[in-house]
Amino acid sequence: MDKDLIGKTALITGSGRNIGKATAIELAKRGANVVVNARSNQGEADLVRDEILSNGGAAISVICDVSIESEVKGMFETIKKEFGSTHILVNNAGLRAESNISSLSTQEWERVIGVNLNGPFYCIREAVPEMISDGWGRIINVSGLNAFKGRATWAHVCASKMGALGLTRALALELAEQNVLINHIVPGAIDTSRGSNSGTIPAVSDSNIPVKRLGLPTEIAKTVGFLVSDGANYITGQTIHVNGGSLTY
Repeated sequence: MDKDLIGKTALITGSGRNIGKATAIELAKRGANVVVNARSNQGEADLVRDEILSNGGAAISVICDVSIESEVKGMFETIKKEFGSTHILVNNAGLRAESNISSLSTQEWERVIGVNLNGPFYCIREAVPEMISDGWGRIINVSGLNAFKGRATWAHVCASKMGALGLTRALALELAEQNVLINHIVPGAIDTSRGSNSGTIPAVSDSNIPVKRLGLPTEIAKTVGFLVSDGANYITGQTIHVNGGSLTY
């Protein structure tokens, strides 16, 4: 595998498990300094960090609730002390919860919006000045298929994820001249039960997935890898669906 990200630092929020973990490992394999982030599970984050270190990569783990502005600022201060600028930001942390609209509390609404929309905003705002100064930056926002299809009892989740899509589109135009490219990945149904490095292809009978299988976390990670590569230097403001044909445009 080409070490095309040597000298770059990548922050992947929500990377203690599943898609985030697979992405952290993928970018580390390609030479990036990786910042593993979890909201509260230090042990999970440390395991991912240690896996990267044991394979010769560079990584730190940082506990941070991305919905809290002061914690995000502290996380970026830690990154700067350890690695310098953040060149790649993957806003993967997400919160999902179910509630009928009539019983959805303001507190729960704000909690979901805080993680899924405010979190990317806080992280992007911290990262972008350094990206502009360095003349290179890549931002990936990770959403979910239900935000595009709609899902009952997920009003707060769908609204927050579509808000992040609007953030992607607006900032793609604002930042393009500074060589800061921002795109949006929308995973479909992903098998998170077998570990981020599993090569198993889980078959399913669900007629809503034309390829008849769930996706793997590594397939999302490789999509991130493409979007931060030189092969994607002319791609910004785009929404990339990785869903086995579950939703087509």
